[in-house]
Amino acid sequence: MRGGQLLLIGIVLLSSCRKLLDVGSPIDNVTTNSAFNSDVTAAALMTGLYYDMSNGGAFMGSKGISYLCGLSADEFLLQQEEELALSLYHNQIQTTDVPFWRVLYQYIYRVNATIEGLHTATKLTPVIRQQLMGEAKFTRAFCYFYLVNLFGDLPLVIGTDYKINATLYRTSASKVYDLIMADLKDAQELLRTDYLQADMVSVTSDRVRPNKWAAVALLARVQLYLDNWQDAINASTIVLDNHDLYDTSNISQVFQKDSREAIWQLQPVDKTFTDDAVLFIQQRSVHISDDLLLSFEKGDLRRQDWLGGINSDLYPYKYKNIDGTGVSSENLVMLRLAEQYLIRAEARLQTGDIDGAKADLNVIRARAGLRDITFTVPDQLMQAIQQERRIELFAEWGHRWLDLKRTHHVNAVMEGAVGTKEGNWASYAQWYPIPQSEIILNQHLFQNEGYHD
Repeated sequence: MRGGQLLLIGIVLLSSCRKLLDVGSPIDNVTTNSAFNSDVTAAALMTGLYYDMSNGGAFMGSKGISYLCGLSADEFLLQQEEELALSLYHNQIQTTDVPFWRVLYQYIYRVNATIEGLHTATKLTPVIRQQLMGEAKFTRAFCYFYLVNLFGDLPLVIGTDYKINATLYRTSASKVYDLIMADLKDAQELLRTDYLQADMVSVTSDRVRPNKWAAVALLARVQLYLDNWQDAINASTIVLDNHDLYDTSNISQVFQKDSREAIWQLQPVDKTFTDDAVLFIQQRSVHISDDLLLSFEKGDLRRQDWLGGINSDLYPYKYKNIDGTGVSSENLVMLRLAEQYLIRAEARLQTGDIDGAKADLNVIRARAGLRDITFTVPDQLMQAIQQERRIELFAEWGHRWLDLKRTHHVNAVMEGAVGTKEGNWASYAQWYPIPQSEIILNQHLFQNEGYHD
């Protein structure tokens, strides 16, 4: 997947993404239709999107969700003076410099174009068309999950008509979640159970294209966020019971590309290492916060293997490879099995299943070399689950930032963190602002509370 395929993708889609909700001229119908005249060119559309996701954007490195949302939360001590990083670190983001919004909507726009093309395609092999539709709907749900959790109510862009997209109002978060749920349930039915190569036919051990279980895993997370406890249990159990594909890995192997814990990964583009490894290890843009460091229990193997540096100057060390030679040993982990245990533990506790919650929590603790939790007081157990999420998922995909918000602890925690972060916390800062440029373009958009254009 290089050269000609990427050129096709650029011609078909990127030229029409000059703006986000005002996306310029309509896509050329002849060019678009030609992309769906063969299995190869149709598959290249989604392959090319994964390529771009792996090449910076919102998913990796200094512009990535793991880094910037970690700065918003209480995970990091910032070691640089870059403007965007500082604004997030101090929880004083400017409406003129807002991350994620534009690039995630560009991904969504490209997915919408793919979905529209697949709906009318007549020359594709049915099973390939089905797989591509599943991948597109899964990817749209993934992008909207982060948009709605970072910005709240959103323009719900589900097509490519630039005249409609340029005048959309913000849709309630609940309606956005309705689309996410519908897309994931469709994806669950459409996607193959195997992992596929770029030809959409050959089965591979690489986990760089989403499959059925990736859709179920993300659905489990969504159900947890919506307080649909039993549905979260059901979805996570489907993934956890798939022992043929998945199992928890040794701490040192979790982020290896052949890890059995990986549910979905992105392969680094044109290099043999992830941008996260460069950011955290080579550039050392952050140290982990003192509070996070003190949260690790004595003897926790994750502290030994997932933190680099010496003394208190420790940085995230989940990705270790920064060698530009040889074969890539690490992919960026998008979804992994440990989260499913933590989802089910929390949901089980919420339904009164104390023993089940402890059992799931202790799977993660045992892998980290820690003693089993034995207490049964629900409040204590919930604190233990949230603590385990903090340690297990630090520096990954903004989990800490989103967990603080969904559990309604963000104000208390961030008010305690402002001294270290040298900022002033205000509750409205838990939502990022709508970019000023988008409000100028679309008179139907309004700004999030607390921000001024």
